[in-house]
Amino acid sequence: MKELLEEYEKSLKVREVRSYQSYLVTVKEFLLFVIEEQQDPLYLPLEYGDEYRSYLLHKEPPLSRNTINNKLNKVKNFYHHLLKRGRILFDPFEDTKGLKGGVCLPKNILSVDDVGILLSEFAIRTETDWLYLVLSELLYGSALRISEVVSLKLSDIDYSTRMLDIWDYKNQKARNVPASEVALRRLKYYCTHFRTNILTEKDIADGYLFPQKGFTTHRGHLNRKLKDECRRLGLPLITSHSFRHCAATHMLKKGAGIREVQAFLGHRKISSTQIYTRIITEDLKELVTTYHPREAAFCKVTI
Repeated sequence: MKELLEEYEKSLKVREVRSYQSYLVTVKEFLLFVIEEQQDPLYLPLEYGDEYRSYLLHKEPPLSRNTINNKLNKVKNFYHHLLKRGRILFDPFEDTKGLKGGVCLPKNILSVDDVGILLSEFAIRTETDWLYLVLSELLYGSALRISEVVSLKLSDIDYSTRMLDIWDYKNQKARNVPASEVALRRLKYYCTHFRTNILTEKDIADGYLFPQKGFTTHRGHLNRKLKDECRRLGLPLITSHSFRHCAATHMLKKGAGIREVQAFLGHRKISSTQIYTRIITEDLKELVTTYHPREAAFCKVTI
């Protein structure tokens, strides 16, 4: 299998697949599953792809539909490669279909109180912890993506108007976003006491607020810190992107208009923002089931 994977890696590089490492990780994960099932990867049953899809569907913790389809597509690509080069007689994934699309609701939306606890009791032991706290405040206070936050420069911050100039990498456009007073105070403190110690001379000269280690690096480190803090404080586990979901949900619950929230988040389509209204609907259903007197009375009714 090592030889096959090396051959597949070369093929991905020739085709200039930028995320080839992601393809290899997914395929290796699949091959481990096959070996544990005591199957030969080159002689799998005809409909084995459906079995693997079922396995992914029942994994714990649950995977989203997009994640499952992404994994299936990468493994299907691998077997298409093997078939094309005569390594296998038939493709066990040929008739395997992905899951039907649908809106996946964001998970683990913290309450306003829980976000307050997390940010006010954030453990600060090192200068880098201050960096993580400031990132978290900006992510929640301005409902930003991690790529938008770590790209900020000193020139993007207007303390007098409390506005941030954001470059939206996803939609490839700029937008002006308000920042919370708390976030700006903590950002100013970070810049005064820690920024020059954490950043390289080049980053400082270029005006960056945060170390330029790449978006993925920042996301990974911050996610680990957030999970540690959530476990310590007894809160549901969240990631850096959860702050954006929390901010949007909290604003809608407080009565903000959906068009205003759409502009705040920088969504091109209002359908992207409407996901959060579904979360509120689900919360209301749970509220009625738990507290409405008629729902409680129904439990005692004999039909």
